[in-house]
Parts: sequence; structure tokens; C-alpha cells
Amino acid sequence: MRHKLMLLAGALLIAIPATLFCLPADGVTPVNNRDYVSSVHKLIGEAKSRIRVMTYQAWYYEDYPNSDSNRFLEELIKAKKRGVDVLVFLETSNWDQNLEGRNRDYAKRLEKGGVTVYFDHSEITSHEKVLIVDDYATLVASNNWSHFSLWMNNEVGVIVWSEEVAGGFNGYLNELLEQAGEKAIPPSPVRDRIEPCDFKLFPAEDVQLLTNRKYFPILRKAFQNAKKSIRVIQRSANYYTMFPSYAKKGERKPGEPISHTNVLLRELIEAKKRGIDVQVVLDAEVRKRKSTGQWRVNNQNEDFAMRLMAGNVPVFYDSLTTQTHTKMALVDDMSIIGSTNWTFNALHQGNEASVLIKSPQLAAIYQEYFDEVKKPGLEAKPGFDLFSLKQEMEKRDKKTRGDMLN
Repeated sequence: MRHKLMLLAGALLIAIPATLFCLPADGVTPVNNRDYVSSVHKLIGEAKSRIRVMTYQAWYYEDYPNSDSNRFLEELIKAKKRGVDVLVFLETSNWDQNLEGRNRDYAKRLEKGGVTVYFDHSEITSHEKVLIVDDYATLVASNNWSHFSLWMNNEVGVIVWSEEVAGGFNGYLNELLEQAGEKAIPPSPVRDRIEPCDFKLFPAEDVQLLTNRKYFPILRKAFQNAKKSIRVIQRSANYYTMFPSYAKKGERKPGEPISHTNVLLRELIEAKKRGIDVQVVLDAEVRKRKSTGQWRVNNQNEDFAMRLMAGNVPVFYDSLTTQTHTKMALVDDMSIIGSTNWTFNALHQGNEASVLIKSPQLAAIYQEYFDEVKKPGLEAKPGFDLFSLKQEMEKRDKKTRGDMLN
């Protein structure tokens, strides 16, 4: 009898991680590309009690006063003046001085308007993009608060309408504050909350928070358990043949893969082998800059793409003139949305915030989004490389200009 109880207890312990972080939601709202801007304006404008912002980039444009990141700042200050408790958490960088300067400028403007601002630990990249309103509406996205992100890039996000999910992300914010040497914010009830009156809601069976190190094991398990299809869109997908120089000493145990990104690549190939419909879209860039006339090639994902193709996984590059900043995975009826790139820093060391949502309706919408991003791009083929494409495009460009002169 005792042996049977021990076996039962062991089985329960194995089952717990898959369900422990499943949270209820009243509904979810997809927020893709340009929909993000109008949604943030509405969420801030209709906030009644509390606003929490966690973002990697927040840029103010002196020369473009009506830019939306400027307007976000002004609206946060207005919310503060009407009695809303507003707090903003920003990245501070010890390696990117442009980012550091712009974020600190944004912070000074917020603080001048009475908004509380905190910065993260200077040696840890805080790449999350989360907006929490009235401890009920939580927007998790890939968007930074910059012009290109808001109006030029392919981006993806989702609003989760749930007290439990908002509470989970408030707890995550406290973890980041304590990591930065600040005091955690004690929980307190909100006096009133925003309602999703003008937002279109879709049902969600459950939600899981994929913050920091929770992302990889849950995504890997989802790939392993896929029954029909997997779709991935990634801004950055890196394969590592050497342990990065910036990695913390002692982090890698003997026999472990160099990076979780290598494992995710292998899981996609294994899923394809067992008959799962797997497709991947990666960001790439081959374009001529109008301002300088110089050609730009971004092929950072090419090695990852070639390794996927070697495993017979179809890989597509997005439109070569548009940055696809999206970080999304679809596994059957589950959507994984957020800030997490497939890089060593993102999966092993940095602060990232993504969310897994089980909802056939939402997954169908993101499948349409996947197809839209994939359509204007091109399929990667063996022997094909982006620098060769650049040379071909450069020749065509010169010929076209020559024909125009003749």
C-alpha cells in the first residue's frame, strides 16, 4: 500500500509542472502590428486605478512631437494627474549607450510629470514588454515604444483579461525590482477597474506565464507533444557552436547542449520527422537604403535556417524590406506570444516575458497572421544565401538605373 502511495505521489509530481501555472481568463484580445498603438492609447486612457509598464525601449522624439511613444508618455502623466497610480520599469544598459540615454531621457520626462520610474539591474538585459492596467488587463507583446516598432515592423501581442494573470505579472515585476536592489511593491486592492467594453474578446481555456527561465521547458514540451502543426515566427534565432563569451561561468553543466536554442531547433526537426506540419518564418533583410544608397544585409538567422532545412523543415524569410520583430510560436491550439527571442541571452540570462494561451479561436487568428507575414517573403532553399541575393539585386538595380539614363 505504501509503495502504491509513493508511486501515486511521484506521478502527481510529474503532472504538476504542466498544470501548476494554468490561470483562468475572462477572454483574450489579439493585438497585432498597428493595432498595438490604438490599444495602448485606449488602455492608458481608460485606466481607473493602476498602470504598470515594463519595457525595453521607450523613446521620446523631439523633432516629432506627435509620435505615439511621445503620446504614451503624455497620457501616462495625464493618468497620474487624474489619480491613477502609475509606475514604469525601464531597461538600463551597460553596453548600449544610445538605448541608455534615450530611456533615461524618457524617465526624466515621466518623473517631471509625477510618474514613478525604476530601472533594472545594469548588468541584466530586461527585454520584457508588458502593460498591466487595473490589475485586470495585461498586454504582453513584442513591441518596443519606438517609431519603427509601433509603425514599421511586424509585431505581435495579446491582451489577457484576467485578475490572476495580472497578479502573476505584478509578482514578476516585484522580482525584477528586487533584482535591481529595490523594494517589492506590497499588494493592494484596486478601487475600480477597466472593462473590455470596446475590445473584441475571444475565449481562452487557460493561460501560462512564460517569464525568464519558464519559457524554454514549457515551449520544448509543447513541441514534443504537438499533434498536428507547429508555426514559428522569430526575429532572432541563433545556433551556437561555442559557449558565448558573455555567459556566466559554471552555467553549463557537463553534457548539456551549449544553448537551449540548439535544443529547440532539434525539437522542430524531430516534430517534422514524426509527421507534424512544421513551418518557420525568420527575419531577414536585403535592401538598399534610400538615405545613403548603401545595401544592407541582415543574415543573422541564416545558419539556423540552413540547419532547419537540413532536417527537412520548411523555412521562409519575411519581406526583405520589413523587419519582422515578432516572437511567436503556435502549437496546435496554443499560442505563445511575447518578447522572447531564440538567443542565448534571452533564454539563459535576460529578463523576458511571454505568455502561453490555449484557445483554438486565438490560434486560428495567429495562423492567419503567420500566413500574412510569410506571403510577401521567400522560401529558403539549399545553396541559397542572402549575400548572393544582394549581389543579384544590386546588378538589377544598376541595370535599371542605366536603362533610365539611356
